[in-house]
Amino acid sequence: MRFRILLSMAAIVAATGELHAQYSADALRFSQTQSSSTARFKAIGAQIGVGGDLSSIGSNPAGIGLFTRSEFSFTPEFNSYNADAQYLGKVTVGKKDQLGLAHAAVVWNSTVSKPKGAKLDEGWISFNFGLGYNRTKAYGDNILFSGTNTQTSIADYYAQLATTNYGAPNSLPSGSLERMAYDNYLIGYDNSNGQYFPETDVNNVQTKNDLRTGSQGEFNFAFGANYSNQFYIGASIGIASINYTSNANYKEKGYNVTERNDYDMSYRQAQITKGSGINAKLGAIYRPVPTVRLGATIESPTWYTIDDSYSEVLDTKYGKNTVDSQFLNNDETYDFAYKLRTPLKVSGGIGVFINNQGFISADVDYVDYSTINFSTAQNYEDTDVILDNNREILNNYKSAINYRLGAEYKLDKLMLRAGYGVQGNPYKALDNDRFKTSTYSGGMGYRFNDIYIDMTYQQIVYNSDIKPYTLNPGTSPMASIKNTRNNVFLTIGKRF
Repeated sequence: MRFRILLSMAAIVAATGELHAQYSADALRFSQTQSSSTARFKAIGAQIGVGGDLSSIGSNPAGIGLFTRSEFSFTPEFNSYNADAQYLGKVTVGKKDQLGLAHAAVVWNSTVSKPKGAKLDEGWISFNFGLGYNRTKAYGDNILFSGTNTQTSIADYYAQLATTNYGAPNSLPSGSLERMAYDNYLIGYDNSNGQYFPETDVNNVQTKNDLRTGSQGEFNFAFGANYSNQFYIGASIGIASINYTSNANYKEKGYNVTERNDYDMSYRQAQITKGSGINAKLGAIYRPVPTVRLGATIESPTWYTIDDSYSEVLDTKYGKNTVDSQFLNNDETYDFAYKLRTPLKVSGGIGVFINNQGFISADVDYVDYSTINFSTAQNYEDTDVILDNNREILNNYKSAINYRLGAEYKLDKLMLRAGYGVQGNPYKALDNDRFKTSTYSGGMGYRFNDIYIDMTYQQIVYNSDIKPYTLNPGTSPMASIKNTRNNVFLTIGKRF
């Protein structure tokens, strides 16, 4: 076995530049949130034009103007995630379950005092204030895929990187992915043509597991007012947070042609991202006739300050039944601080009420994901990373339309609900129908005087593609994944 000196790890991004695309993907991930809410509005889905629910604090704050009494509720949730992955002709299933707090909120009703003899239903009737927490996104993913690759190895990718970015082996930076692959005997160098080549054979077993945890949340401070029981306005300030962790492990087992030995390699990546931001919402609801409500809201971008910590390491063992040799490296951590501006969102909705026995509702959102923008954080200057990611966003993302439909029907104190929604595809180059997100929901509620209980089942389905490595030119292996989230929400509330 040829002798290669293992050098200490250094900044991965500075060495290869391969990490840059991660941030544009994260920017989309952090921008695609959902208005978490009570179980009632989770079942209905469409809420912009309905109002009168504590969910309005985080969606259309004008909706709290419809409250005639003070109210409090909280909503725990159970999430079950399934990922059905097809990779190289093999189907693998990843699963993860978790519990969390979806929503908690309170509204204080304040009725305007009027002079004796004045009409109580004309002019300003009430000014209400609300405080609420929404979990706008839950990360409970367990993506797993595996298969036998008869065409390529990840060593082809490492050789491609080394040939494209560097010259002879002594030019490979310490700590770079190319250096680790060379020192682990996964790639070699051909002096005759100045190119790197994979030392691994095809027909190798490839497995990748990506476990993602964390959540995004938002505290909202809202105000809503009622004018003549016909026009409602509201505004809110939101304090948003991000807590995201990803631990990915790519494994490959096969035969090393040059070394004439079996190899077992592991490429591990870890990411921890934390951030905080601020946004604002303005909303209105208008009742042209008593049975119809028209709603509209504008949600400003969220301005985040984010701290990201990324690490990766490549280890390889050789030997068939016993370990003949092994190459273990230290994890290299790269920290990056940046600012992120998510897109503006404009929404409209309608609610049509039927004989005081229920209603049907519809919402539509417009979001332009190409307007996502990076900028540097204070005391941090890496304009190349910022410019690269802003360019990635403009080249790959587009505007999208989201829509939701819902209905509620009352049977005395029992209420039945159903809803359906679609989150539009944000990618320019991918099929609109395949990469949309569909939501199906149904639930019921019961009223006990001033106390109420609501329960909802919700299913979210979307597709995604993951490439463990990218070859250019060449055919990159790709896992096609059907993601399914089965969620149960329970709301307990009280009017006072």
